[in-house]
Amino acid sequence: MTRANFALQPNSMPVSIAYSIVDTVRKLSGISVDPENAGFLELRINRRVRELGLPNLAQYLAILNGPTGQSEANHLVEMLATHTTDFFREPAHYRFLEQTGLPTLVESGAGKEWPLTVWSAACSLGSELWSAAMVIDQNSHSVLGGLRWSLQGTDISRRILRRAESGIFSADEISGIPEPMRQKYLLRGGANLRTKTGQNLFRIDPKLRQKAQFQWANLVAPTAPINITADVIFLRNVLIYFETADQQAAVATVLRGLRLGGYLFIGHSEQIGPLPQGMTQVAPAVFRKGSENV
Repeated sequence: MTRANFALQPNSMPVSIAYSIVDTVRKLSGISVDPENAGFLELRINRRVRELGLPNLAQYLAILNGPTGQSEANHLVEMLATHTTDFFREPAHYRFLEQTGLPTLVESGAGKEWPLTVWSAACSLGSELWSAAMVIDQNSHSVLGGLRWSLQGTDISRRILRRAESGIFSADEISGIPEPMRQKYLLRGGANLRTKTGQNLFRIDPKLRQKAQFQWANLVAPTAPINITADVIFLRNVLIYFETADQQAAVATVLRGLRLGGYLFIGHSEQIGPLPQGMTQVAPAVFRKGSENV
């Protein structure tokens, strides 16, 4: 999940500038930040102001509103977004995927007539996507002839997408992976898998990494069509950081890519408002697409 950091800081940024910057962030990414937390904004932005050699925040705002504003706004989203993610977070979803979702999809032809595709729509470091991959791989071997399947990860942060694609994690970051899966799907140590202090890093096994593709995407205001058709979409723990209109835009974006009969997972603390036509809730925070009209 990509989200804004909401830690309160002493307020020292002029409120008018804070509102202008917040508005730029929301229009670009959908991330909603309380403009009264001006100190938080200033803390994140000051480093960029120094990098550009600007005398103050007002000058930075002028750049955002100038001819190179779009490019600079991309930097702004990177600075204001943090990435909170865990393997097998909300485990009930993975149980549903294993016990109900996968068998139902396979019965309909996914993995046989077409590659079964999982899309993590706000993938952050990739933990959610790799968790689903482990579940699918483990269960594919019980299907006669195996399954054809693929993974898609999108995020608004290009920097974090590079990290997700690497599939490299620290010991703390893999704490949610059950030990049998660690043994099966993680590579450990080696000259290229250690921190500068000598601590071991872990990398997702190549047989899973070769299934995955990652691309930049803005779910709230796509500048181009997102050419993904998926049987399973995770859009979890990101809607709570959007305002209502942006929530609806993000849901509409991903549902366009959900195959008929496919499943949408959102966070257990989230709501998607009135169910879009053709969508049916089938479990807590799990919805199935059952109509061509969605």
